[in-house]
Amino acid sequence: MSPDDINGWITNIERYTLHDGPGIRTTVFLKGCPLRCLWCSNPETQLSQPQLSYIIERCTACYRCVSACPQEAIAIEEQGEPVKVDFEKCNHCGQCVSICNEEAFALIGIRVNAQEVDDIVVRDRVFYDHTGGGVTLSGGEPFWQANFSSEILRLCKKDKIHTAIQSCGFASKEQIDLMLPYLDLAIIDFKHFNENTHQKLTGKSNAIIKDNISYIDQKGIPIVIQIPLIPGFNDSEEVLEQAFIFTRNLKNSLGVNMLTYHTLGVSKYKHIGQDYMMNPIEIPTDYLKSVIEKCKKYNVPILQFMGDGLAQT
Repeated sequence: MSPDDINGWITNIERYTLHDGPGIRTTVFLKGCPLRCLWCSNPETQLSQPQLSYIIERCTACYRCVSACPQEAIAIEEQGEPVKVDFEKCNHCGQCVSICNEEAFALIGIRVNAQEVDDIVVRDRVFYDHTGGGVTLSGGEPFWQANFSSEILRLCKKDKIHTAIQSCGFASKEQIDLMLPYLDLAIIDFKHFNENTHQKLTGKSNAIIKDNISYIDQKGIPIVIQIPLIPGFNDSEEVLEQAFIFTRNLKNSLGVNMLTYHTLGVSKYKHIGQDYMMNPIEIPTDYLKSVIEKCKKYNVPILQFMGDGLAQT
């Protein structure tokens, strides 16, 4: 089977990213994720298939989409006002997308083959070479489309491009084994050490995730543990200490990268007909800096991904 025959679903490809691994990178966002984190900033990547997005502010009330929708999922509530979309009726056929001149509707998800992705990634090889960068598969969850992801990584390795994944770590060993031969770095989220709390926050147990991190570590793959800091949920001294001790016991850990909670993805939920499940959280001034200072006592490198490589805080 050729790379042209191995297809998968992505949302987009971002070039010149600086925080998805060391150096300047190209980040490929794949669709499909087994977790449902309450604070997820990319909800449009959770489903494996394309899905409708509706930006109501762009609607000019022309109502052409109403008659175009075969599912009768689009309705007029009040003349002269934007249409209402019933996302439960919608089957994401895209008829409204093709007829809307204002781009109020869009289908999120593009089916591409692995060679097409590699062709885009390889364009910026000169920047990777100068900064220690490369390609990062993110999402969503790269392991969710393991055949597709592994073929992208294989092609990039063939082109001598550094490869990395950003993963939630929830996968089967078979999915992991497909990608390990072509992987230079695994960046894996560690959201909470306690299994019950992890289940409440993400919808899944962390037992498989812990086991998979250890499995990847045993295979000799460099690992960065990434902690998305959610104030009041996983930033207590007890929880952070457990995460750092776990990281310290890994043979191939490079250290911990901590991310600050943000609400940049909140508007996306409305666009795809979902509710954002987190209550508003106020981030104190210099929050990340204070947490980093608190965690230096654990004697684990605290890392920041930079455009010129991997820096230790």
